[in-house]
Amino acid sequence: MSDATLLIERSPGETRAALLHGKQVWQVDHFRDSEPVALGGVYLGRVRRLDPAMNAAFVDIGQAADGFMRARDAVIAEGAGRRARIGDLVHEGQAVAVRVAAEGFADKGPRLVRLPDDPENSKQPPMCLQSPPDPVDRILAAHADGEVSRIICGDGVIETAVQRWFDSEAPEADIELVRENGPLFEAHEIEDAIAAALVPRVAVGNGTELVFDLTETLCAIDVNSARHIGRAGRGPRDVNLAVTLEIARQLRLRAIGGAIVIDALKMARGDDRKQVLTTLRRHLKDDPATCHVLGISNLGLIEMTRTRLGPSLAERMMEPAVAPRLRADAAAYGAIRGLSAGARKQSSAGYVLRAAPDVVEALSGALHDAFGEAAARIGQVTLEAQPSWPRDKWEIAPKR
Repeated sequence: MSDATLLIERSPGETRAALLHGKQVWQVDHFRDSEPVALGGVYLGRVRRLDPAMNAAFVDIGQAADGFMRARDAVIAEGAGRRARIGDLVHEGQAVAVRVAAEGFADKGPRLVRLPDDPENSKQPPMCLQSPPDPVDRILAAHADGEVSRIICGDGVIETAVQRWFDSEAPEADIELVRENGPLFEAHEIEDAIAAALVPRVAVGNGTELVFDLTETLCAIDVNSARHIGRAGRGPRDVNLAVTLEIARQLRLRAIGGAIVIDALKMARGDDRKQVLTTLRRHLKDDPATCHVLGISNLGLIEMTRTRLGPSLAERMMEPAVAPRLRADAAAYGAIRGLSAGARKQSSAGYVLRAAPDVVEALSGALHDAFGEAAARIGQVTLEAQPSWPRDKWEIAPKR
């Protein structure tokens, strides 16, 4: 794709960029002063430990988490093949010069590529040898490669920085430079696109939708269609072909990386499956992250990978999801089952069952009859809500 438009705007504490093809948003980048990035920076690090099983090394570059350097990225001598063992390339305690090739995410450190050692370097690791590019320089280096034909700047400072970069790095580039006043992301509906990319369901049209389920280990994409359109027997293929472009856009917009499985509509014909895979690969070829479409598994799942370059959009914008909790009615049934056994331990004219408020509400509401049947076997039971208790905690005690 070409003739894309790049928007760059700066607000206090944050620089943002958005890539548009027509009116569709394909990528959004956030650079926050409170979250400094390391991508592109050069560091003198120290090898902290080797992991032969992963054929990689963990390198201290002075950040919270050690950087990760694969053996293939640690090769600097000619003749050392991609199958080299990490122990033959570096050793624990060794000082190495590295460049950050990908940002860290979650509790994982950045990915590193080794650089040739400087024999005259007497500095002590860990330390920064070359600061990462500033946000505008990073944005332009990533996007001003022929895909972008127009850049819209949010103010004069951004415009000056963009012009300076082109004068230095790409003086022959034929890119239109425009300045617009006011919030660019609102004017070009980027804010709406970001909000839409933070929900799991995406309507594609003709009753078809994509459902994204992003977990710590992989991303699952479900293709749902209320009706199959197309020639007889080719409806599933036509639906799958129709969603490949949107899948490619959403992966880039949501900045999803790692293992990805697509639960596409089942296709009986081998040539249909091949056509869908070919089309998906074509739509992914301009992605700045390396994508590999591996094929279709025996379960009919399209398997692919996309190199993780940093946090996903959801990780940048959303708090982690709350861990699953025991349902209130499940906890209430547990209290009912334990009612008789717990009460028989002590003889009393009456008992009190203490539990979390929503468990008490279930016992006195939807499960009133079941609770009453259990209570009738032992005598009078009073419910008492404990606001600070979790759902899985309850107790039965004699009344005082």
